[in-house]
Amino acid sequence: MNVKKQIPNILSVFRLFMIPVFVVYYFKYTVLPKTLISAGVFVLAWVTDALDGYLARRNNWITDVGKLLDPLADKLMQITAAVCFTIDNRIFLMFLIPLVLKELLMLIGAIIIMKNKKAAVQASWYGKVATILLFVCAFARIIVRGNAVFDTVIASVMLLTMLFALVMYYLKDFKGKYI
Repeated sequence: MNVKKQIPNILSVFRLFMIPVFVVYYFKYTVLPKTLISAGVFVLAWVTDALDGYLARRNNWITDVGKLLDPLADKLMQITAAVCFTIDNRIFLMFLIPLVLKELLMLIGAIIIMKNKKAAVQASWYGKVATILLFVCAFARIIVRGNAVFDTVIASVMLLTMLFALVMYYLKDFKGKYI
């Protein structure tokens, strides 16, 4: 077995272990500059996500385990951050509930596509743009806490970004093709 081929999977597992670390520091440190610790964990998770994807594609280290592990780590970190934000301010429920529903719909859609076409759902430009915007918004929210107006704006931008990506995936990748 090629150990190097497992590096992206190791990075994904590392991201899974960062989730509880993020939660602990998010709630332990609620004011600047100490919020930078949870922000740093969040950024490190995002960087390792980009790195594992880059390494897997560049070196052809794509594995079946990685195809499941990578998105699982990503989604769990996203949902965990949204839950943390919602605990701080219920306005984030307007993002959290649709986020969970979206992920369930994407999972169902991916299963239907794989079952009918035996192909995996590929990432697209709108999914990548949405991921970056959600990351930036979440990072900003981690740093700026306790401001109700800011929270409302951030939650709204996150919701609209996520809904845009969901609609685009439906229109471009799913509608009329599988059901």
